[in-house]
Amino acid sequence: PSVVEISHSNIDLRIAEAAALIDPNFTPVIRPGFNQSILPANDDQSTGMVNVGFTINYFGTMSSTLYVNNNGNVTFDAPMWTFTPFGLTTNIGTPIIAPFFADVDTRQGTVVTYGTGMVNGRRAFGVNWVNVGYFATNVDKLNSFQLVLIERYDRAAGDFDIEFNYGN
Repeated sequence: PSVVEISHSNIDLRIAEAAALIDPNFTPVIRPGFNQSILPANDDQSTGMVNVGFTINYFGTMSSTLYVNNNGNVTFDAPMWTFTPFGLTTNIGTPIIAPFFADVDTRQGTVVTYGTGMVNGRRAFGVNWVNVGYFATNVDKLNSFQLVLIERYDRAAGDFDIEFNYGN
């Protein structure tokens, strides 16, 4: 089991208290829902522009739409077909949120689903990559992960939480 000890932090105490509730031996959870739409089976493709149901402020840029990309990420100004991961900490030319960044291939197995929903009474948009395979149509090793964007207008206009969830 993992053990984390926080000796100094400026993190809100509510977050620290919640962290104490995390059981490192518990199987991660993919939230149910967020499956109103599908990205058809493909390799390295994306949706058209998708409405998330609320406006978010992502590093100073307000947006209510994004692109769902098959390779484990969402982008805001253009779809991304790139399948070889690269560093996300430098200016890459497009705003991206990537819970998993690899060469996902859904031509065999399950497809990517996405849609709107609610999380703790707040509007949310989620993308599910559940039991997805990898290039070239391999399904012997599967990955399950999820991105959930949660509207937080209670803090500031356009504010939102980013939640990454992972399965087995």
